[in-house]
Amino acid sequence: MLLDTSMPGNYIYLMYEFVEGASLKDCLQNPKNPNFTVLSNWLKQMQIATDLAHGLDYVHHCTGIWCSGFIHNHIKCSSIIITEETLNAKICHFGTAELCGEIADNNKKNSSTSVEPSSSSSTAKPKEVKLEGKRGYMASEFQLTEIKTQKSDVYAFGVVVLELLSGEEGLKFLFDKGNGGGYKRVSVIDTAREASEESGGGGVRKWVDRRLRDSYPVEVAEKMVRLGLECVAEDPGKRPDMGRVAVLVSRLYLESQNWANQIGLPTDFSVSMAPP
Repeated sequence: MLLDTSMPGNYIYLMYEFVEGASLKDCLQNPKNPNFTVLSNWLKQMQIATDLAHGLDYVHHCTGIWCSGFIHNHIKCSSIIITEETLNAKICHFGTAELCGEIADNNKKNSSTSVEPSSSSSTAKPKEVKLEGKRGYMASEFQLTEIKTQKSDVYAFGVVVLELLSGEEGLKFLFDKGNGGGYKRVSVIDTAREASEESGGGGVRKWVDRRLRDSYPVEVAEKMVRLGLECVAEDPGKRPDMGRVAVLVSRLYLESQNWANQIGLPTDFSVSMAPP
């Protein structure tokens, strides 16, 4: 939350709320202990999804001049802070430093080292490097035009939801032994779509983060996957508005709370992210 601003001379100072916690990316994908996550509780995952949906809905419809709305354009797991103890989600990284030109040099410095290896790396285009850092969260129309819209935010939100449900990265490249030593592209969108379309059902249950240990309402999880896939529709016109998304996610959160009450699970607890 922005608390105050100051503009002495040629400098702009922004004062933000201090939040103790960790990024959603670190909570989901800890390289030191990949089998552990503080988000191993379904209700907490749904709370995070609800916080994000309402937060982005607020950005789109309740900010700007006459509430005309802003576009975040940096929605990704590393731009979301999960607060310690309560595990609420807060959207951050609105790109202020980039707008002021303060990190342009760093982007150029790091672009060549952050490109994932692939079988066609020799044909990489400068444009791909320019947009590095948001790969996996970029809608196809944004990659082509570099024009940001609220629907490109919705796309990125959908990717984050699928990452939250699966515990996997949005896009990664894995070494493929059966492909002559090349690399295979693995997208959480593709794996989610395959799971939701699996004949006979049960695909989503195998796809959802194993660290939840099957302790979640399967029907609600299936609805969340379908909503995430709706948000990443190729045609931006088919993606839902964040207002509608916020209502649907809130409804599924309430269904999850009812499920937890029925089986006697605690619905209110806190955690610490401090190392043991």
